Amino acid sequence: MSILLTQTFQHVGKAVRLDLKLGEENSWLVWSYSGVQKDKESKTQAQPHAVVGFRRQLDACNFADDVIHRRVLLTSLGQVRIGTVWRNDQCEAEANFDRETFSVNFNKGGWRLNSFSKACTQDGCRQPYPWNIYPLVYPKDENCFLEFNLPGGGRLVIPSLEFFTRCYGRSAELRRVITTYSWDDCVNKRLYAPLDEPEEIGSKWKVKLRKRLVNDDVVLLAHAKYDSYTQDAVKLIYAQLEAHYSSQIKKPAFIEITPWFQGPAEIVAKGIWFDKGRSFLALQVVGCSDPVGVPIFRGRENANNAIVPDDSGDTGTAWAGTPERVFIKPPEIVDLTDEVEPDPDAISAEIEDPGFEKPGERRLVINMRNERAKGSSGAKTKGKDVTAFSTGEPHGGGQGVGYAAIHAPPIMESHGILRDMWNALLHLKKNRPNLIQSVEWRNADGGYSESEEPKLIGFHPFDDGDEVKGKSRKWPYMDEEVLTDLRGVLVARVRTSIGYVHILEIQRRPKKIKIKTGEYRDGEDQFKGLSFVIEGQDKLEEWMAYLMSEIRFVQGVVGKLVKNCSGRAYAFMHSSSRVKEGHVLCESTVLNALSNVGVDVSV
Repeated sequence: MSILLTQTFQHVGKAVRLDLKLGEENSWLVWSYSGVQKDKESKTQAQPHAVVGFRRQLDACNFADDVIHRRVLLTSLGQVRIGTVWRNDQCEAEANFDRETFSVNFNKGGWRLNSFSKACTQDGCRQPYPWNIYPLVYPKDENCFLEFNLPGGGRLVIPSLEFFTRCYGRSAELRRVITTYSWDDCVNKRLYAPLDEPEEIGSKWKVKLRKRLVNDDVVLLAHAKYDSYTQDAVKLIYAQLEAHYSSQIKKPAFIEITPWFQGPAEIVAKGIWFDKGRSFLALQVVGCSDPVGVPIFRGRENANNAIVPDDSGDTGTAWAGTPERVFIKPPEIVDLTDEVEPDPDAISAEIEDPGFEKPGERRLVINMRNERAKGSSGAKTKGKDVTAFSTGEPHGGGQGVGYAAIHAPPIMESHGILRDMWNALLHLKKNRPNLIQSVEWRNADGGYSESEEPKLIGFHPFDDGDEVKGKSRKWPYMDEEVLTDLRGVLVARVRTSIGYVHILEIQRRPKKIKIKTGEYRDGEDQFKGLSFVIEGQDKLEEWMAYLMSEIRFVQGVVGKLVKNCSGRAYAFMHSSSRVKEGHVLCESTVLNALSNVGVDVSV
């Protein structure tokens, strides 16, 4: 009997090759995570392995009934995701599960832990989800699931190890450390570097990260340092694993993973609907919102960002001798191994897990800077070439294995450029009041409103007698086929140090955009925005009337109209650069738009 999976599959490429020993003749689907094990024969402090279940692919949608299991380092689960298809030890495809964003409550009472084993043995406990939609190996399977309440009696169900892999920090190193070492060891040696400055408990949370961690790890680590609830959730993971190892039980440890902060949260997930569309089995976590709280001040061990650099002329030692790191991305392929630890003097590789989305407003993170540098960084070494990479502690030497720095880069969820620009303006008003004192939107009558939900000014359709070329006549409509729903513009008025600056953004039509793989993703029209400064109300109204008419003729190419402005105007592009902690999408674009009409954005 075969297992039917109705989802389609898309080609994907990953940068890693794993020795899964699955055979070369078939493709294998990652079906489930089945507990955690530890190799006690390791020469060093052993890293935990996850037991991963695979089903053999029979044809496009059918998979073998029997499941085979392979041990994969816990640090590699971001690469070996449920729904990925592997052949010859490389990922070749991924299931197109349904995607949805859920509003949930991380407070106790908003979630619970469940398993099929628990449902079979406890009266009144229902199965995590209907067995037939995604059957595991055993009817009394002990794998743990997190269940969140949804409106209307529905549930969001997430495998515990998936939640851990995606929601407990951004780096595999953080998850390796908290599953391998006691909390005292984590705090004193592996996660937190000495602060070297006074604490300011209450108003500021200060964290200095160790070298191997990534910047985005700081939110969880700040909570683990200052919030006992988070610390208890993190400590529970190692405690469960140690208790299981000590018990000498041979089967894997089916550990319970809980949310590490309290309060409302948004989870973006891919999976399968059930319960007549009220409930969702989340097989992949795509993103999760940040917890609200006080600003986090982040430092780094041996950071080189002091305001006044070292001028002693001494050769620095902070990073002296550290092997260099290379960034690996497809189509490059590297071998990941779990058999040996990395050599201390070998080159290291930076490998990305799938990006992690941050819906909602990101936690404010501010980089700490010393007034004067205490020394210079020193030169890194080239590092010895290797044939494979591994996570873990450097050990021995001469094995030809480098350190694999695996992490999931942050991705901000876009709600469309127009909405992202408005959100960025509100964010800057709140967090940089010296730069932006107020933000308003203009209505069709020429008035302004400070309400946080803006309205657009609609374009007028062309009159029958207007001489219009090409597709311009259909341009004012959102639907160019049936000519319905007039397109609009957002006109924001921003009060700055030089007075009022207006920023204009055109409403975009949704469209499919072809990406490098040849696949298509959802996208929208691409237009430049327009920032301008006009002195005098009469000139402003004249300019606005001109814009609302002429933008239609040039089909939104506002750069063609800039030369006719009686003040200062600038047509700007929208940055696609990665968003840093404490910032939001389009923030850099807003700063660029303001700067180019004369605003000092350094204040």
